[in-house]
Amino acid sequence: MSKLLDKIQTLSQQLKLSQRIMRDRLQLINRQFALLIGLMVLLCFMTLPFALVPTQKEESPAEDGTPIETPDLTEPEVVHEDLGDEPVESQPELSIDDLEKRVAAGEVTATTRVMQKGDSLLGLLSEQNVPSNERMEIVEALELLMNLKSLRPGLTFLFFHEKDGTLAGMSVRPKETESLSVLREKDGSWVTFSQTGRIETKQERMQVVIERTFAGSAKKANVPNSIINQITAALDGEFDFSTDIRPGDTVDIIVESKETPGGVEIGTKQLLYVGLKSGKKEFHKYSYNNAFYDPKGRTTEKMLLKKPLKARPRLSSPFGRRRHPILQYEIFHKGVDLAVPKNTPVTAAADGTIEIIGRKGSYGKYIRIGHKGGYQSAYAHLNGYRQDLKVGSKVKRGEVIAYVGTTGRSTGPHLHFEVLKNGKVVNPFGNNKIGSTQLTEFELEKFQSWAESINPEFKKHLAGKVPPVPKRKPF
Repeated sequence: MSKLLDKIQTLSQQLKLSQRIMRDRLQLINRQFALLIGLMVLLCFMTLPFALVPTQKEESPAEDGTPIETPDLTEPEVVHEDLGDEPVESQPELSIDDLEKRVAAGEVTATTRVMQKGDSLLGLLSEQNVPSNERMEIVEALELLMNLKSLRPGLTFLFFHEKDGTLAGMSVRPKETESLSVLREKDGSWVTFSQTGRIETKQERMQVVIERTFAGSAKKANVPNSIINQITAALDGEFDFSTDIRPGDTVDIIVESKETPGGVEIGTKQLLYVGLKSGKKEFHKYSYNNAFYDPKGRTTEKMLLKKPLKARPRLSSPFGRRRHPILQYEIFHKGVDLAVPKNTPVTAAADGTIEIIGRKGSYGKYIRIGHKGGYQSAYAHLNGYRQDLKVGSKVKRGEVIAYVGTTGRSTGPHLHFEVLKNGKVVNPFGNNKIGSTQLTEFELEKFQSWAESINPEFKKHLAGKVPPVPKRKPF
């Protein structure tokens, strides 16, 4: 019995040894197989460049043994006119550059439109008189290039029109470096086009010498209307171009414009600097963060408008004591009378809030506005008011509020204009100013650094008048 157990134990040991040997052999085979696979992959990579070299394909004979003729694409095109064949015409590739060059040549006009809140692409196309059947085609074409849900206020569109008014194409810049366009092909279909290229910012310096009026002299110097309006806004409250300007005064301006790579101007020009010399007075204003500042970083002290009308008035009665034209006795005149035609628009003399609107005895139809600094302005003998105004309405300086009439105790159409300071009447033609704001610390340094970068004369403006350099004495 013990011999049988010894024999079984011996066989078990032999079996375990055989299994270990078999396992070692399998591991060796796996390693050899992996090495073989690696060599085959390496061989494939080494022979791949030779496999990619094109080989000339031999002509394969047809079933009857004759070789098949392959066309030679280098030969000139053969046109069989007797069979009604026509030559293939190569189509020139459209590009936005071509349209912009045609704008420079005067063959095409370009219109800029900045997208506002509530605008849609279909609405913008309707403004450009694009037929309704074409609007959807343009929208669908542009949708291939961008998600139209990403259109937002502030984006600038360029519309190109042929001389007959037909839309030749349009472009929009979702990014400063990218222009997406939809252009009309000869057959009337629309093709999309994408182009990269930065908008170029340019600065231009201009000078206006006053002859009679500022607006007339500025137009003669080729200053755009948008810049004229910005100049008057920059000096608004400090200088009245309707009453203070004199022949010989000079206005020096620096203007910024933006152009596409093809030279088409985008948007409106922006005023960066205005310098006015009027007699012995000098004014220097720099545009910064949507406001105008003097070289020391102060906004303009807003002077109340002396003649708040959309016309050039005649002073028919001054401020102070006078003989009343109706009562026929001497009385103190609390304001000034400005004679203009009936229904001439009346504007707010400064930013403020409507305090009184309605009839007021001998004043007739009357408006009084409250302003900062304890000021109030009053407008009388009106023919009517702007419809949306009521007590509490906010109004801006220069905004139309009413229309000239002859209501109340009046001998003819004119505006009776009063200014009050802390409840007491003052001369409307006096120095009635509302306070300014001042940049400080880092913001002031940032503003002055920027102002110096656009105008090399900034430091002279900051210092004021520079005294003359004394002559050197001879040795």
